[in-house]
Amino acid sequence: MPSDLNPPTGIPEPTSGPPVVRPAVPADAPAIAVILSDALRAKYRPALGARALAGLAGMVRDDLSSGSGGFLVAELDGETAGAVHLATAESRPGDGFARRLTERVGLVTATRAMLVLSLLRPDPLAPDEGHIGELGVAEQARRRGVARALLDAVEQRAREAGKARLTLWVTGENAPAIALYEGTGFAAVRRRRWPVGRLVFRASGIILMEKRIGGS
Repeated sequence: MPSDLNPPTGIPEPTSGPPVVRPAVPADAPAIAVILSDALRAKYRPALGARALAGLAGMVRDDLSSGSGGFLVAELDGETAGAVHLATAESRPGDGFARRLTERVGLVTATRAMLVLSLLRPDPLAPDEGHIGELGVAEQARRRGVARALLDAVEQRAREAGKARLTLWVTGENAPAIALYEGTGFAAVRRRRWPVGRLVFRASGIILMEKRIGGS
């Protein structure tokens, strides 16, 4: 595995300072990939297998290089501690996404990844919707307000984009995440049984959660 895809994870020592959230830049891609591949391993391991880190780093780098501004990162003591991604109806993978993914992980893995990840986007995004597709916090930075800081920042970003609501999908078995989202104002609006997901992600169903944030 190339060394540039396995950087320090950005896990800081305990500090009393609050997380600082900022827009991500292309240089953040390796650290974001490390955090997301660990925090969301149940999502990316079935999709990309042993090439999860390399494939995810490439996808993050492509998103950041496109200028879409979808990723935000949180820092503690100047080190990357978490990341979140906001998708909208206007943001789509750039031209050549499938080709670039194939170049990084091979045709078989890329084809599997696109099929698996398509299961996690059941509906097209509505014009008034901001969708949180990724949220991850470095293991040793958890329980220090990083996830809440990222959720606050991504909500502000969605408001600035004129969105009226934030949505996200979470597996029914992920009780800690559900509690976090409920504690920040999200509510379940739809539950979906997921026979394929039970086989692929070891989850029996997914829950669509939503938070009204105003806007147009």
